[in-house]
Amino acid sequence: MTRKWRPRLWAVVLLVLGLVLCLPFAGLFLFKFYANQLVQQTEESLLTQASVLAAVYAELYQAETSRDAYDPERQQAYTPVFPSLSMQAEAILPPRPDAAPITIDPAIDYLEIGPELSRIADASQVNTLAGYRFLDPDGNVIGGSAEVSLSLLHVDEVARALGGETVSVARERIREGPEPALYSVSRGTRVRVFVAMPVVVDGDIIGAVYISRTPNHIFRFLYGERFNLAKAGLFIIVSTALIGFIFWRFITRPIQTLIHRTQITGNGKRWEPLNHYGTREIENLSHSFQSLTRRLQDQQDALQTYTAHVTHELKSPLTAVKGAAELLRDGAMPDEQRNLFLDNIDRDTDRMEDLLASMRSFSLAEQNAIGGACCLADVEDQMRGRFSRLSITLMNADLVLPVHPKTLMIILTHILENAQQHDADEIVLRTTADSSGVSLTITDNGPGISDGNRNKIMDPFFTTRRDHGGTGMGLNIVNAIVKALGGIIEPQPNPTGARFRIKF
Repeated sequence: MTRKWRPRLWAVVLLVLGLVLCLPFAGLFLFKFYANQLVQQTEESLLTQASVLAAVYAELYQAETSRDAYDPERQQAYTPVFPSLSMQAEAILPPRPDAAPITIDPAIDYLEIGPELSRIADASQVNTLAGYRFLDPDGNVIGGSAEVSLSLLHVDEVARALGGETVSVARERIREGPEPALYSVSRGTRVRVFVAMPVVVDGDIIGAVYISRTPNHIFRFLYGERFNLAKAGLFIIVSTALIGFIFWRFITRPIQTLIHRTQITGNGKRWEPLNHYGTREIENLSHSFQSLTRRLQDQQDALQTYTAHVTHELKSPLTAVKGAAELLRDGAMPDEQRNLFLDNIDRDTDRMEDLLASMRSFSLAEQNAIGGACCLADVEDQMRGRFSRLSITLMNADLVLPVHPKTLMIILTHILENAQQHDADEIVLRTTADSSGVSLTITDNGPGISDGNRNKIMDPFFTTRRDHGGTGMGLNIVNAIVKALGGIIEPQPNPTGARFRIKF
């Protein structure tokens, strides 16, 4: 039969530890989500800056063209703009086209305010690192941090902004030099965010503000927290090692020792308790194995003992039967002597049948020890009917015993037969209960048990009535059944007869 593959316990533990160790690295897959958040944060920042610079652009334009100053009473309804960029591949546009030469010269008013706008852009760029472009209605760059006196009208987002729409786009970033390998994990490091916002004065679009910036990336944050990350990594490694040690100390090692003990137990070698149990469950499992091996070893010892005893006990009647059969072949034997030999054969065969019946009853002792509950009153009629020559007295007959009625009847049958064979005619059955459990005491008025035989009466084939057909198996069968029930039977001193106490 092919054994189904199953992993080793150490392999399962190693896999769990590997998964625990890999959990922090699984956070790297969240970089894309975090990069998307960084891009939207950058977009929101650029929208805010573009709104402020558009207001400054409008103020300078109004002052230069002698238009009325900004009037809050003419403020339009709030039109908030929210970040909307995504790092999905289809949402990222190609790199921005290069600026083109001017085809239409800017008006003189724009040329006058251009230097002031450039000064503001240079001052802002020191802290924001963004690129600023201020455009006139024809898409010409009149001021900013770069590309002044060039045209961006051909850029899609610029054309849309000059049409009155605020536009945010993410374009592929053109780097100077090779990109660090670590940056490939985050797409946010490979794009540049562009925001184009129209500048409106008295309902007319006088130009646009065009701002761009590369989003921040998580690696800058990680570098800033490198010492804390190193501490966290060390903590993870130590924690994983500690978890592995706990698994080994409290699970793997005790189980391996338990397996080794079960393999070497047997062939005369007794079970030895473990030095380290690890957990309560493994300790209970070890005790269960110990109890099981003890029972198996006791059964093996009992089988060897019974085999030797049966061989010895059957040898005498078999020898007598064989000798009688040889003598009966002599046809000249008198009838009286022949009948005597036939009686001996009947007696010896009856003894062999009794021995075999007792052996069968012993072999079924554990099978007969079935669970259940009953009281003496439940088996009273059956007991009195079977032992009509005995005067039976019951005390506390309604106290429940943890034994099946059939099993209780088997126990009482052997004990009462033993008392009857020893000339007892009165039996007292008394049940008691205390904090340690329930007990049944059987007392008779027979000759009692001598001190020399008190420790032998439970041994198999021990009997003081061998000449009267005793097999010495009755009390041994009772002892086996009581043990199978988890109880104990022991003889107790009694001045007027035999007394047995069964504690369940």
